[in-house]
Amino acid sequence: MKVVITGGGTGGHIFPALSIIEELQRRDHLLLVQWVGKKGNLEEKICQQKGIPFRSVPIRGWPRKISVSQGITAFMLGLSIIRSFQILLRFQPQIVIGVGGYVSFPIVWCAQILNIPTVLHEQNSRLGMANRILAKKAKKVFLSFPLSDSLPDEIYSSEKFIITGNPVRHAFLTPPPKEEVCAKLGFNPQQKTVLIMGGSQGAHTLNLAVSDMLNKLEPGEFQIIWITGQNDYEKYKNRVSQSKIPLKIYPFYEDMAELMYTADLVAARSGASTLAEITVLGKPSILIPFPYATDNHQEYNARSLESIGASKVLLDKDCSADTLLPIIRQIMNDPLLLQNMSSSAKKIAKPLASETIAEEIIKLVFSYSNK
Repeated sequence: MKVVITGGGTGGHIFPALSIIEELQRRDHLLLVQWVGKKGNLEEKICQQKGIPFRSVPIRGWPRKISVSQGITAFMLGLSIIRSFQILLRFQPQIVIGVGGYVSFPIVWCAQILNIPTVLHEQNSRLGMANRILAKKAKKVFLSFPLSDSLPDEIYSSEKFIITGNPVRHAFLTPPPKEEVCAKLGFNPQQKTVLIMGGSQGAHTLNLAVSDMLNKLEPGEFQIIWITGQNDYEKYKNRVSQSKIPLKIYPFYEDMAELMYTADLVAARSGASTLAEITVLGKPSILIPFPYATDNHQEYNARSLESIGASKVLLDKDCSADTLLPIIRQIMNDPLLLQNMSSSAKKIAKPLASETIAEEIIKLVFSYSNK
């Protein structure tokens, strides 16, 4: 089977795509795949690490305000469409999979012009701009959550839109033993661990709160794994030598499944991929929604977990050492609360999202092959 997958910009688009590729490779050992993204973005780095063939288009995000940059962006879109036609005609894929982000638009749109079957995955409860435009001609649209916005009847149909959940990589379904990960980190497996992360881009507010919080901790209170993001890493990396507790700081960590599985509590942004991983592993969480997410979808995501008792929500504007630390202590010092939050998270997990999506993709490919 020959597949093009496209999307990127953030881990929220990239990691579901990786899990779909993993599942397709498990079912088809002869799978040929090409990833189309933007040069220099996170998706290129991940593809290099994973050995996935990568092709780039020079597209830029569309400016929301009328300005000269809209003309430049339109020109880059035109170049991206030409480049997309070249990629598709050369590779001849049997299906194109779009996982969102502006970079996915030209290749999926061109595939639809060429009558190549396309499918989309939407991570959030509202369709992003690219997916909203492309949904009308897509064969299937896979959803992480029920849509919170209404769509025209000619676009929306129960046959086209399928709630699958957000795909998680296979590593989250088969994480390594906690003792093995703790040995690698130099942590005590008997001591409670907090994982703090702001997503692939990091989170300045959260990082500042954690830095201030370290001064308020008692020696040996618990262990912390802190993912700062690339932008803040240099600023905070020296906090390890000053810490009174076991502390590991990383700008980015490839095997997040092992870190999340090892943690007793996760403090993080509330993107759809993060929530899918948290629920599959059944991890209690403190969620700090990114306040500038489109349509405030991260807060909606976070509140859905809070409403069932799986999480505590702390708004970004309220996030500081003085608010974050008491919540961490409240949860970590209450074994029954930890257990109840874990059970609640597991109840809404969708661990078979990748399998469902892969099955639908394979059915589509073979139905077109037999025409």
